[in-house]
Amino acid sequence: MISILFLLPALGLLLSLLVDVLIMSYLQLLISLSLFLSSLYIFFHKEYSTHLYNLFFVDPVNSFLLLTVALLELFVVFYSFGYIRTEISQGMSKRRFKYYYFWKNGFIFSMILSILSNNLGVYWVGLEATTLTTAFLIAFYRSKESYEASWKYVIMCSIGITLGLFAIVLLYYSTAHIYGESLKALSFLDIMVSVQKLDKDILFLSFILALVGFGTKVGFAPMHNWLPDAHSQAPSPISVLLSGVLLNTALLGVLRFYQINEKAGVGYARDFMIFFGFLTLFLASLIMLRQGEYKRLFAYSSMENMGLIALGFGVGGYGAFGAFFHILFHAIAKGVLFMTSGNILSVLHERRIEKINGLFKDMKTTSFVMLLGLASISGLPPFSTFFSKIYIIIGVIQKSHFLGILVLFSLAVAFSGIFWQILPMLSGISKGEREKVLHPFMIIIPTLMLLILIALTFYTPETLTQIIKMAVNELYG
Repeated sequence: MISILFLLPALGLLLSLLVDVLIMSYLQLLISLSLFLSSLYIFFHKEYSTHLYNLFFVDPVNSFLLLTVALLELFVVFYSFGYIRTEISQGMSKRRFKYYYFWKNGFIFSMILSILSNNLGVYWVGLEATTLTTAFLIAFYRSKESYEASWKYVIMCSIGITLGLFAIVLLYYSTAHIYGESLKALSFLDIMVSVQKLDKDILFLSFILALVGFGTKVGFAPMHNWLPDAHSQAPSPISVLLSGVLLNTALLGVLRFYQINEKAGVGYARDFMIFFGFLTLFLASLIMLRQGEYKRLFAYSSMENMGLIALGFGVGGYGAFGAFFHILFHAIAKGVLFMTSGNILSVLHERRIEKINGLFKDMKTTSFVMLLGLASISGLPPFSTFFSKIYIIIGVIQKSHFLGILVLFSLAVAFSGIFWQILPMLSGISKGEREKVLHPFMIIIPTLMLLILIALTFYTPETLTQIIKMAVNELYG
């Protein structure tokens, strides 16, 4: 089954070079549906074992992230089906989309490679590959702004991933004393077996390098400068993947080093995770008060939520339980916002907030879905993000009442900022019905995602809850 997860995006890579993009959009639906069903099978059957000469493995942590990637990618493929047709109908050359599916499949392949990797070196290769594939997608529209965003993204993330490589090399230096110069010295499972024999100072230093290095790609402050530019310039379906799953793939690298330190009993690791999580949450909430573009605003919202997730993992307990749930719920909710922003951009071709108004009258369904999307990303009931945020807040308050107050203040500022910026876009004088130019999938998919967020509030599959509990236990030993 693991082999299928690699073969499907690889097949998409090949087919995208051989067939017309509109034909490929049909084939991609089948490929992505198969990928999702395979991920679903692995997740619910709990096949926790190693594969392909122990280079890859499945555990509760990465099976959960794998399912999140496959689910969001399936939504994105359906949305892209309509997005491409809408863009072409409005005059964009079909040739421009020739390599769209090629780079997207390369992106998915790279993330799966990193997520399922048991070898830290292979994880690093996969994460670096995501940088290369997404750089072409960020520069997709070939404007001055998109080239600049792509260049900044490559430079900053490559520097960060280089620091991550130093973390791996430093850990290898310690593990090589036990396993020698072999693949076992980079095997995550083998490292966990012998973690008590490793030098704790080296483990902690490698964690700090991983936190800063891989954290650059997560969007942790103050290494976040690439994030708003990349998210705002990429095609909207790609923005969904960047926000919803790429950041989590990079976070997995931090969590693996965090997991090693937790089992070794290095307590300082939690303090640093809490510090970077809160710093990211606090700064992002302040920056959201003054944003001129709606896609950049949603990008900073992603940064805010990743800070909250890191904070949940830092405090542990209820916080970690909520953080795992929030990974999934945030991915879906942010998909809603970037897809509806894609609808607005496809119709109005305008990014600036102050130049847009009257959306409630001109684009009724999109505006209504976006408004509910704002409520979901803010953690308001009846959306499932309410419960994931509540669990994280409870975990933080149990750790420190003062920190809990600061977190609640930051979330209130973020809530005010995102609504204060977006609500003026929705009100105003109508300029005529404009939503008719959009393909139906561009309306249906974000609406369906909202319904799923509501449904998960009232019914969460017991198996999902059990596996997340197992993931928490796995993370904290």
